[in-house]
Amino acid sequence: MKTYHVGILLFDGVDALDFVGPYEVFNMTTFHKKDVKELLTNYLDNKPFKVYTVSQEGKPIKANHGLMITPDYCFQKAPIFDLILVPGGTLKTIQTVLKIKEVVEWVARNNDAMIASVCTGAIILAESGLLKGKRATTNRAALGILTRAYPYTEVVKDVKYVDEGKVITSAGVSSGINMALYIVQKLVGEEASKRTAETIEYLIEEY
Repeated sequence: MKTYHVGILLFDGVDALDFVGPYEVFNMTTFHKKDVKELLTNYLDNKPFKVYTVSQEGKPIKANHGLMITPDYCFQKAPIFDLILVPGGTLKTIQTVLKIKEVVEWVARNNDAMIASVCTGAIILAESGLLKGKRATTNRAALGILTRAYPYTEVVKDVKYVDEGKVITSAGVSSGINMALYIVQKLVGEEASKRTAETIEYLIEEY
């Protein structure tokens, strides 16, 4: 059974729920039902996902509303990831991130991995070129911006997420949980996804 290494991109001003929701989904996923008890009461090492955080320099970052997080890796020392998650932030935050070429280039050069975005993180994917000729979604407040700035991308509204194979985008904030559960289903199986939703007490009907 394969274990997937997940790298979550962090930057100043990132929306906490954008990455914390998927972080919990991936960390609470198990290969077997019997593993859930051990996961909740002890430490379970053999899991489908190993999740890490990464930022440009590896220094502590301040999320939106002031939450401080110390990433596991900087870009230079980050391992090879099977899945990269790009969260979003306010439009002002994303505009700032887009001016940091090292961040956009890091996302672009990891195109061998599966890439997933939450909320306005889709704009970072678009800027990196990963959404050319693809369908994508984002926070409803940013749909127009994504449409105007990146006309080569077909923007989809009124959905929780859009799967374009190795690139998956989700709508705003809490939609990242829906997308993460979908990724669990895609990579590990429907049973594992439903089990994870039950473990975190997330309503199945909502994803």
